[in-house]
Amino acid sequence: MSASLENTTILVVDDDADTTHLLRTILEQAGASVVTADSVDAALDAIRRCPPHAVITDIRLGNSDGYALIRSIREINSEYKGFTPVIATTGYASPDDEARAKEAGFAAYVSKPFDPTKIVGMVRTIVTRPINRVA
Repeated sequence: MSASLENTTILVVDDDADTTHLLRTILEQAGASVVTADSVDAALDAIRRCPPHAVITDIRLGNSDGYALIRSIREINSEYKGFTPVIATTGYASPDDEARAKEAGFAAYVSKPFDPTKIVGMVRTIVTRPINRVA
């Protein structure tokens, strides 16, 4: 894997330690700096401390979910006039799940298990593409 994510900070949000470790390893090997969180509250604290270039979050997070997280991220983005792209990951993939994720504002949707090269490519794509926002 090439170091294609240098100078990029990615927040990984998952309540499964193995998945978090795997994503951290994949992204760090690609050159990214990785911050991790295991809950929506911890993720929001991390975002407020140091806004990442992108977020990768599991849809199902203990007592909450990735949908609550993306709503909160969009509120923070609105407050600070920024935009943080978010990738959804899930072990429960169906066309309906993917449609719901895209409708909620996720930039991409990946089912587990995922291909490391695909994850790196997705992150690279979402952090480098122009942002199309409605004013």
